[in-house]
Amino acid sequence: MFAGNFDQESAIEAAVELYGVDATTAVAHCALEAYFDRREADHEFWFRIFAQLRGIPLSDSKH
Repeated sequence: MFAGNFDQESAIEAAVELYGVDATTAVAHCALEAYFDRREADHEFWFRIFAQLRGIPLSDSKH
């Protein structure tokens, strides 16, 4: 749904604009919802944004 339609930088900017200091929490909820809905591409998308907001370096391998 989101993966492939939005780039990470735009999603980060939108999350920060909408949720301010709670952007990381909001993105984590998006990642969890995608995970439980079995939307793998969306989960990966939101997880990568969460990691970037938290300053967690990711490799290109699966987490």
